[in-house]
Amino acid sequence: MRRRLAVTATCVSWVMAIITIAWPMWIESVFGSHPDHGSGLLEVLIVVVLVAAAVTSSLAARMRYAATRSRS
Repeated sequence: MRRRLAVTATCVSWVMAIITIAWPMWIESVFGSHPDHGSGLLEVLIVVVLVAAAVTSSLAARMRYAATRSRS
């Protein structure tokens, strides 16, 4: 179950990072405000956080998979 959750978190993080890279103005479109006043800093921070979350959850899934495999 935890491995599945980690894999899901990895996929969601990568998809959101790609969406933010491809369409950086989605925050302004969805929320109707410009929290970074159009500088793009918020989008860069979001991509960095999402990629870090994807890498972390990917490593967690790999560790869970290795632990499950070693028990067998």
